[in-house]
Amino acid sequence: MSEILSTATLMTHVRKLAEEIGPRPAGHLAEMRARQYIRQELGALGYDEIETLPFLTPDTWGYALGNPLALTLVGNLLGTRSRMGKLLGGVAALGCAYTLWRSTRIDKQPLAELSPRRQSATLIARVPSTEEPRRTLVLLAHTDSNKHRLSFHPRLKKYILGVTTVALGAMTGNGVAQLVEALSGCRGAARFRKASLGAVLAGLLIALGDEIGPYVPGANDNASAVACVLGLAAQLRQQPLRHTEVWLAFTGAEEVGCLGAHALLDAYGERLRDAWFLDFEMVGTKEVAYVTRHTGFSLLSTYRPDAESLAWAERVSRRHPEMGVQGREMVIGEEIGALRVRGYRGVCLSGFGPDGWLENWHQTSDNVAHIVPAGLEKAARFAWAMIQDLDAGGI
Repeated sequence: MSEILSTATLMTHVRKLAEEIGPRPAGHLAEMRARQYIRQELGALGYDEIETLPFLTPDTWGYALGNPLALTLVGNLLGTRSRMGKLLGGVAALGCAYTLWRSTRIDKQPLAELSPRRQSATLIARVPSTEEPRRTLVLLAHTDSNKHRLSFHPRLKKYILGVTTVALGAMTGNGVAQLVEALSGCRGAARFRKASLGAVLAGLLIALGDEIGPYVPGANDNASAVACVLGLAAQLRQQPLRHTEVWLAFTGAEEVGCLGAHALLDAYGERLRDAWFLDFEMVGTKEVAYVTRHTGFSLLSTYRPDAESLAWAERVSRRHPEMGVQGREMVIGEEIGALRVRGYRGVCLSGFGPDGWLENWHQTSDNVAHIVPAGLEKAARFAWAMIQDLDAGGI
């Protein structure tokens, strides 16, 4: 195992994805090239059956933020001249607030079809157990990378949750104000509607400004995760599990709403209802943790791993204190959110920087030069310890 999960082997994958292929926007050619590379590596390991789950996706999450805000503004403009217009505008604003809230908690996006969409896919390879299978484990790593975003600047990122929450509140308040104004003619409601509309417009301008940056190499987010799962794929070929079938899921379009994870559940939701999910997110850092509480992207969208998965990670952490992997709460939104909102269990392994946040998150500095190889290996080895514990019936 020492060579398979070594820093040298894992870093080869990171360099290929982040340097040779480079930025990998959802639905773009580079994301497809990343899938081709993964397929090639799995084939070299002897994985003959690799399934592709295609789906359509926007290429940026800006639509998930901008569409609800823009439609709220349009509803207000259409509702300025009639009572019926205000009623419809109020309903539209409330519906848009609900849509935005769903996006912040990594749920499916009802307005996704209003955005220009491209072809993405999730790749699946399966490792059968050597004896009677008693459980299924799914390892998750996403292939795409995000944009450089001003809102994630080291000095500004602490405001992300607050700004998104204010936008949700402004849209909700705007919808209620329009309905009250239409039904009662209340001038106070009219004044509040106008004030809240200013906050909605400010939110839209922030969302638009956040879209001007280039796509980033994504060495940490999330070539590091793909490297770990490819390393574990090699380890499983050498040392297959006795009673656990393992699915290796390389998901597309995570950065625009975890669409690849949702595509996996849409296709195999019933079959995976009792599966265990282990997600890898930005693990190319010195410190690695299992996440005990996720914020989502607003103060109203917190989610947690299920109790069984959390106990699994905690037990392995206690048994391997030398690895230094502990549980911690994090400002993060990722594929465990897509699982938990649909009632599946799962836990996330994630790296973090000195400030406690995901390191180089959606910044141009997310390149190979800032990867900590030892942390990458730590994540892979801790995951292997979790996999062995699961197969041994620790849960």
